[in-house]
Amino acid sequence: MSVDLQQSLSELQQAFDAPGGSRDDVSKRLAKLKLELAQSGLYFAPPTANPQDLVAARSILEIGTFHSLRQGNLKSYAQYNSALQPFYDNLSSIIPESPNRPITLGLHLLSLLSQGLLTQFHTLLESLKIEQLSDVFVKLPVDLERWLMEGAYNKVYRAKDRVPREEFGFLLEKLMGTVRVQIATTIETSYKSLPLKSALSLLFFNSNEISKLTEFTSARQWELSPSTQMFTFPASSKPDIALAAQFPSNGDASETNNINFDLLKGHGVSRGTPMEFMVGPALQLAQQLEAIV
Repeated sequence: MSVDLQQSLSELQQAFDAPGGSRDDVSKRLAKLKLELAQSGLYFAPPTANPQDLVAARSILEIGTFHSLRQGNLKSYAQYNSALQPFYDNLSSIIPESPNRPITLGLHLLSLLSQGLLTQFHTLLESLKIEQLSDVFVKLPVDLERWLMEGAYNKVYRAKDRVPREEFGFLLEKLMGTVRVQIATTIETSYKSLPLKSALSLLFFNSNEISKLTEFTSARQWELSPSTQMFTFPASSKPDIALAAQFPSNGDASETNNINFDLLKGHGVSRGTPMEFMVGPALQLAQQLEAIV
């Protein structure tokens, strides 16, 4: 099977790397190869298989993770990434290390972070070697986690300028959805109204992203006065963490329902925290907002 599999991998790689190539073509090739790997047993990383076939199977699954993120399909990404782990963990003495390992590792860390799965994030982080931590693909999610704990959201936003690959950009935007919900919750707690221009700035939307701001604020039931261009908030504003799952909207909402509670703990907020106990932590950021609003 080695020759056929190697040929299929080569064709898949060419289709994936082709500038302006058809993503539908890549999707079809991946679906066919995934089925073939499952039928042959290679999908499950059997240690007794031909090492060349195992390397090819691993490469196919790695392309699957990259393509899934480029398509904005988190469910597909999770499936490919899960299938990859036995190749990395169980076959290290049988096949050479993948040159893509630092990339998939960084994506895995950022995926956990964007879902608010901090326990799994730190567990994985503690298992890494020192040289792995210094890799550019791993360093980005590590820095992002530290900035989130510090409340340095502006640094999280600016990280879009240093994404090492396209796939990281999608997960970073997903993480920004979480950040915006945290900021919006603080705004609602601290102010009775907010100018539209300030909302754009504070929620990290560009001036040409009015429609995205409108979608976000509408989901939170903010009302915009046409005459004053001021947002007002619902009288019973509460920290609706589930709203984070809606931004960006091209992902699978079912996979983002766990977002935020772990992240909010760093700011003194936990699931079920009454609103009156949130005012103190919220005012820490409110003092910074006052200089802008």
